[in-house]
Amino acid sequence: MNTEIIENRLLTLTNEFKKDEEEKYNSVSNTIKSIHKSFLEEEELKTNRLNEIFSKIKIIIEKVKNEMKKFPPQFCIFDVVNLQRHENYNSDLIAKLLEVNIKYKEDTELSFVKDFLMYLNNKFNWSYGFNDIKKLKHSDIIIKREEYAGTRRIDLFISYKKDFAIIIENKISAGEQYNQLEDYYNSKKDNYKNLYMIFLTPSGYEPSTLSEESKKELGNNFQTLKHSDIALWLENILENEKYSFLHDINILFKDNDNKYIKDYRLLKSAMIQTIHNANMLSNNTKELDMTKGKIQELLKKHLFQDIQTVEDAEEYKQIFNSVIDIINEKKIDISLEPILFFTDKVIKYLNENSDDKSYYYKKIDEITKHIKENPYSKDFCHNIKYNLNNYNADILLEYHYESGTFQFSIYTYNEKSYKKLKNKESSIKEIFSNFEEANPYVYYIDTEKDSPEEIAEAMIKLYNLLKENL
Repeated sequence: MNTEIIENRLLTLTNEFKKDEEEKYNSVSNTIKSIHKSFLEEEELKTNRLNEIFSKIKIIIEKVKNEMKKFPPQFCIFDVVNLQRHENYNSDLIAKLLEVNIKYKEDTELSFVKDFLMYLNNKFNWSYGFNDIKKLKHSDIIIKREEYAGTRRIDLFISYKKDFAIIIENKISAGEQYNQLEDYYNSKKDNYKNLYMIFLTPSGYEPSTLSEESKKELGNNFQTLKHSDIALWLENILENEKYSFLHDINILFKDNDNKYIKDYRLLKSAMIQTIHNANMLSNNTKELDMTKGKIQELLKKHLFQDIQTVEDAEEYKQIFNSVIDIINEKKIDISLEPILFFTDKVIKYLNENSDDKSYYYKKIDEITKHIKENPYSKDFCHNIKYNLNNYNADILLEYHYESGTFQFSIYTYNEKSYKKLKNKESSIKEIFSNFEEANPYVYYIDTEKDSPEEIAEAMIKLYNLLKENL
């Protein structure tokens, strides 16, 4: 076979190969164009569907808002004055209510603490070692705030002689302290015939600082309560026919130039506000129930007809989950702005005025990233931190992911450091008098009223005081 023939055949094969490749290319190209067209059409359908859904949701939201306006305004004093999540004030309030004892008639006595004991008896079957709790004398029941348990102090402590005692640890925003409940239990377990323990929180979650061994020893005598349970206890009193005198009409008396009101309206008002506040802490308000019911009614009318299959329901669920995530991000952005501004001011003051650069701080974008990635964590984002005594204690400016609280605190990781800090309490309070008892100290920052410079100055002074004394 000569060279010319070979070349001709190779050219023919090459041309055939090119044709084949061109056909393949055209086929692939047409397929891509078809997919792209289908994708655009599908995206247009999805966009139209979303627009349709959101237009209906907008109608629902407007109708719910209008419906809400028909109801009396729900006014919570604790929320308005920014005390709703302050554990110490909340514990003070519960203790004060427990102390109430009203002798209305010969046969009618209202002891709030006895009623609380009865509430716990009904809920947990606690007998306290007595056949008839009603026979206990109110005057023999001791109610204490900040009861000492070694070097620690118990939030609320109810005791009756040496027969029984109830430890109540009240948590709203702050986390548990090192070995906290275990220390409470060990300090009191040999002092009473019957010892009980309650861990009171907004959601009723289990504590982490009570050992499994102690839980086993306590058995049914250890229980968790939600703040909404405090509301139920008080609601039971208001709804009890025996205590109907709480709702009697006001009677005015005049003595010289002074007017006296013989009724229980101030007590009743305090109870109603406490009930509302406790339910708000536990996300258990009647406004939420009403709103949920109205939304359900409107969804049935405007949206449920579009959901006919499990696949439809799943599609809508995915859409709404995405919307919730985006709204939560927007909420975080809004709430973070003043916190980031405040933190930035503190950092600038520290950098300009602190000779000892022993503090660590996160950059603003790093704080934003941390918080957005951990919206439901029970942990804290440490915006600024001074380490003390080889990391056994910290001075902190921190943000609590779950509750959204922004706080200035001193935190310790062991009992030895805790005792040393408590020994320095008077000096610490001289530097920053607004500290509340926590682990061992915390102050909840109001970004509108508090001064970043004052917080920063306090951090510097506290570090200088404590770095050589722990």
